Amino acid sequence: MKWLFLFFVLLNAAFLSWHSFVQDKPKQIKESIYGPPVSEKIHLLSESPAVTADDYNAGVASNESLEDALNKVIDEVVVDEVALFCPRIEVERQDDKVQIIKVLTDFGWRYVEKEVTGKRPKFWLYISAPETPAIAGGIVKELASKSIESFVINRGEMKNRISLGLYSSKERAEQAQIRIQKRSGYSVNVYEHLRSVPLQQIDIEQAVDEKDWEQFVSKLDLAKMMINLEKNLC
Repeated sequence: MKWLFLFFVLLNAAFLSWHSFVQDKPKQIKESIYGPPVSEKIHLLSESPAVTADDYNAGVASNESLEDALNKVIDEVVVDEVALFCPRIEVERQDDKVQIIKVLTDFGWRYVEKEVTGKRPKFWLYISAPETPAIAGGIVKELASKSIESFVINRGEMKNRISLGLYSSKERAEQAQIRIQKRSGYSVNVYEHLRSVPLQQIDIEQAVDEKDWEQFVSKLDLAKMMINLEKNLC
């Protein structure tokens, strides 16, 4: 009986010790874990959100509409804009100037005129120098008998050459070259060079469009005029 009582005392002591140990053991705190929705992606502040196909197509359509609108405005401006310029006319001969002034007056265009000096191509016809001045003089007399004007050059590198005249256009010089060769039987040369000449310069003092300018030019006999036309912007 004594031993049974001692057994229960020890059993109770063991139970109390175990119970005390279990209560003193700290409980583990479970932290809640946040999980973002599976269908949505997290972006950093430095990152740009992804563009969907619908967003891209909408952006392209918007850009195309804006571009079409801009192109339409530009096209309208180009259509409405007319090129204007203030022409300048230069002539060598007084007869050409008179003709131009008459047409300007008929059109009612304002203008100013002045005389300037400029370089223009000239075409000199000549027969090569013979061996002696005496022979050159004889050729001049022979040409005179055939109604061909000429003279002997007496100085410089061109000494003893027979001059047949100076022409302002290559076409006229070549025509005269052929004509004189046939009539004289001598070989005629053409020498092209630039020469300083007085020019009559006429500036139109108002803006002119392409259509009006073409009408003005059509009134001039350009084939017979020594003229230079410049279409300067106003």
